[in-house]
Amino acid sequence: MKIFKDYRQDQSFLLPPSLDEFIPKDHEVRLINDVVNQLDLSSLRQKHDGGGAPAYDPGMMLKVLIYAYSLGIYSSRQILRELKTDTAFMYLSAMQTPDFRTLCLFRSANADALSEIFVQVVRLCASVGMVRLGHVAIDGTKLKANASARRSLDEEALEKEIERIKAEVKDMVKTSEEMDRREGEELGNRDGSEMPKFLENRKSRLELLKKARELLESENLKKVNLSDIDSRLMQNKKHYIEPSYNVQIAVDDKAQIIVAAEVSQKGADYDEFQFLLEHTKRNLGQYPLQVSADSGYFKYENLVYAEQQNIDTYLPDNMLEWLNHKTDDEKRYHKSNFKYDAGQDVYYCPEGQVLRPFAQEIRKHPGVFYKSTRCAECPAKVRCTPAPYRKLWRTGHEELVSKMREKLRTPEGRLTYQKRMYTVEPIFGDFKLNRRKSMTYLRGLRKVRGEFMLLCLVHNVRKLIRRAS
Repeated sequence: MKIFKDYRQDQSFLLPPSLDEFIPKDHEVRLINDVVNQLDLSSLRQKHDGGGAPAYDPGMMLKVLIYAYSLGIYSSRQILRELKTDTAFMYLSAMQTPDFRTLCLFRSANADALSEIFVQVVRLCASVGMVRLGHVAIDGTKLKANASARRSLDEEALEKEIERIKAEVKDMVKTSEEMDRREGEELGNRDGSEMPKFLENRKSRLELLKKARELLESENLKKVNLSDIDSRLMQNKKHYIEPSYNVQIAVDDKAQIIVAAEVSQKGADYDEFQFLLEHTKRNLGQYPLQVSADSGYFKYENLVYAEQQNIDTYLPDNMLEWLNHKTDDEKRYHKSNFKYDAGQDVYYCPEGQVLRPFAQEIRKHPGVFYKSTRCAECPAKVRCTPAPYRKLWRTGHEELVSKMREKLRTPEGRLTYQKRMYTVEPIFGDFKLNRRKSMTYLRGLRKVRGEFMLLCLVHNVRKLIRRAS
């Protein structure tokens, strides 16, 4: 009786194996295959108009990239290795092995189409009941650009670099002309129409530097990064300033489906609030009933916008969150605890003193200053203000801010606002920790946007797979 099974690595198969036998029946790549087969990939296919060698099928390329991203594999060379050794990748690619350059070119060349395919996946998730738009949470995070901070130059450094390269080119042209003259005397005339390589490289670098200088002037920037000119210097959570992109998502709370996404060049979040809600409506046909976002998204225009669209909003201002870390006195004498009487057009401080309007001013939003004339005799003055009297600034949007503060102080308001903590924040944790996506692989805003849309698309596909399994 045999003790061990036969083990022969040189054994030949009588019939070639089927790709279907490569993987188990319940493997996730089967579901990835089914999901992509349901999508309209005409935006990918229409780029190929024939001629030359046949291109790889865009559906196959997309399936391979989705599976690779779901495993946290982003390097095109690593994906190629998996295509040659992993049976799940072989199943998706039908044993085809596109070159790593082809893989990289596919995702960079189809950046715009990937945004459209992301929307298709969002609608597919909605069609199977995974989106209800009852509550949508918004958040953003910084992704480090594929660029070194040392390559960020200010205007003075750019000018020095431009002058240095101009001097190099001038010297090299002079040297080249002298060499040509000597060669002409020794070997006869030659064709000099082609640009020497050393000049071509410096010419392209000079053009990049000039473009960077124009960008500094047009956008009033302090520095521009030469490795990725579209990136911007931003401060991350560790307070390091580095070339980055600000990626934004809106997430439905039912199954954590990303319903809208964007890549921004701005370090602040507040300008993305309306954009994400508008794209949620564009993608799914309606606004959410509720939306929550942290104080980084606060500005008066966003409160006005949400009220106009009849969206129940939970958006704290900076002062409200700031109060959570302050002393009892700082909380007691904060502006939010001064009661406004609209009929009398006065404020009442926590000690009962009256603050009356005394000056108007036009800033970004027109407003009125209010002050008390009896602060000197108030026993709480030292705890309230070091100034001779307490004054408050009120704009036309102050009523909206007051209503928002009152809503967020109620037990129901606090519970609703806390939804964002377990709706949107875990997704960025998954991106950065589980799938090791803390920086971009591509460069340039358009390509980075396509790369991030692919990442969000993969997240939603994984949610679909979990629902089906």
